[in-house]
Amino acid sequence: MMIRLASEADLEAMTAVLIGASALDPVYPYRFPDRHLYPDEFAALCRRKCSEYLDSSTVVVCEMPVDDAYGSPTQVVAFSAWDMPSAADPACQSRRDSAVVLVEPTSPTSPTFPSPPTTIGNVTRQSAFRAALAKHKTEFFDARFGGGQQQHVFLKILLCHPTHQRRGAGTALTVWGIEQARRLGVHTTVFASPMGLRLYQKLGFREVGRFTVQLEGEGEFLEIPALALGPGLVGGMREAADGGGAGLGLCGLRVGDCPGGGGGGWSGAVCA
Repeated sequence: MMIRLASEADLEAMTAVLIGASALDPVYPYRFPDRHLYPDEFAALCRRKCSEYLDSSTVVVCEMPVDDAYGSPTQVVAFSAWDMPSAADPACQSRRDSAVVLVEPTSPTSPTFPSPPTTIGNVTRQSAFRAALAKHKTEFFDARFGGGQQQHVFLKILLCHPTHQRRGAGTALTVWGIEQARRLGVHTTVFASPMGLRLYQKLGFREVGRFTVQLEGEGEFLEIPALALGPGLVGGMREAADGGGAGLGLCGLRVGDCPGGGGGGWSGAVCA
């Protein structure tokens, strides 16, 4: 397993991970209930979002062999995007000097696919979701751990492709961020998805709040817990440190499989 900082060359692999994992996270069906009708448009949206992560956050990827054969080539199977404290070492940031040029795929003309709308998904739900995340990030994390500013290591998103579940990628990526927070002496924070909640709890995260996203008159809703972990070694993080595995350095190191794996096989953070 290889944990390393991402580059723009990882854009397509990250997009494939996001598309593959999106069906497992309630956040995506809630915001994009029509995504299966417009696969090309949804793929373009995912690619654009991954480009934004590369441009504005510290993105870390997990590479694994494509099969079990010795010497097998590796591929990116999971990634995480982190927002670092405003006073952190600039070397810890993965903001890019130039934007990635995106080429939007054209929609198929097959009668199988209806003509796409200007914007896919439920725009009202998307707006409510973004507003709720921004509001509660300030309330639960920024105000509590940074005096109104971001003085914590915030896990914006963590996704693993379904074909590579239960192999420790989610744990390794999360521990990377915890190590950075511990080095800086700050908290690690995350809005957990249902699939990632058990992993984060195993690593010592504690719930500091919870909120609901629901439009008036609708039965569907999202309930999202806010979790935080202090800079000390606690819970599963201490187990990982005591197990003799290599530390996860800022620029990426080869590491042994991390203990556990969250129990659920797939770990995730709510997409910010």
